[in-house]
Amino acid sequence: MTKKPSGFVILVAVIVAAAFLVGAGFLGAYLALAKLPQSTTTSVVYRDLTADKEDFAIIGYTGKELTGEQVAAFAKQSVVEVVTESVTYAGFGGAYITSGAGSGVIISDSGHILTNYHVIEGAEKITVTLSDGSETEAAWVMGDEVTDIAVIKINAMTENAAVLGDSSALAAGQRVMAVGNPLGDLGGSVSAGIVSAVDREVSIDGHRMTLIQLDAAVNPGNSGGGLFDMRGALVGIVNAKSVAEDVEGIGFAIPINTAYGKIASSLIQKGYVEGRVDTEVLEFNEITGITISRPTPGLYLYSASVDTDIPYGSLIVAVDGQTIKTIDEWKAILNSKKVGETVEIEYYSSPLRSGTWRLTLTQRYGYDT
Repeated sequence: MTKKPSGFVILVAVIVAAAFLVGAGFLGAYLALAKLPQSTTTSVVYRDLTADKEDFAIIGYTGKELTGEQVAAFAKQSVVEVVTESVTYAGFGGAYITSGAGSGVIISDSGHILTNYHVIEGAEKITVTLSDGSETEAAWVMGDEVTDIAVIKINAMTENAAVLGDSSALAAGQRVMAVGNPLGDLGGSVSAGIVSAVDREVSIDGHRMTLIQLDAAVNPGNSGGGLFDMRGALVGIVNAKSVAEDVEGIGFAIPINTAYGKIASSLIQKGYVEGRVDTEVLEFNEITGITISRPTPGLYLYSASVDTDIPYGSLIVAVDGQTIKTIDEWKAILNSKKVGETVEIEYYSSPLRSGTWRLTLTQRYGYDT
């Protein structure tokens, strides 16, 4: 995702001068954008490789290897530009409208669009530009911060949904094409390259992810865009670029078997990610300093939604033998487990008293917004 430059930021404030006082007083102007309604549409029609190929004739899909020009022409129909607006409140009642931009891919005939969670995180207004240049507002459906996947929806039927491919069939060296909105101003841009590696373990914002590594040029704004194979099938959702002075040509995409097969399909059909562990059964404050009463950094337990033998106020210091000091570390360990598994939690309830307690992991219902 790319943030627009400061010229796109609007400061809303009202300054009222008081003639009988020295200086100036500030009266704040209230600004709020109405939250978009969540989609309640349950009629979802998806395109996949097992469907009747005649259905795809109208948009050019044949299931055969295509030229670069053919892939680009076909894939661009399903890729959209995503522009978001969010409000940040400043002092004296002022408020900033911040605009951001990214990409998305239409994945259903009923208007569902797959994008990155970080593209629309915090957005209070979402505008989508389709491949024909038309603009329409989109409603937030659901999102999952752990996998950086989100679903939004436009109120329109479309025949331009992407054909969902099979990312497990990808191999290093295979040609792919990335389509998106780099820099937030270049919608419909196409870049070509190869799969550099499959199943690449990468840590992004504290979350361990298994991604496709590619050498196709991707830039801020490509986030949420599509990665297509040379049949024109969607095999990934672009979500990151490695940025450093001595790094060039390293990008990453979320495999479509994860992005749609495990996450988006579950969010739409069930309203939650099936098999996702509930990391919030215990709630903490992070404790970084060491004192006589706190022999080590850790997590201060102040609430629980399950029965626990750990006294409130105890310091959680390890899970399954892994030391933890932050809430992100706690979530990372639990998210690597499966619902129904049991983990052993080590804690200090006083400087001279420690203990362990076993927690059986449960399903997280609902989703991150």
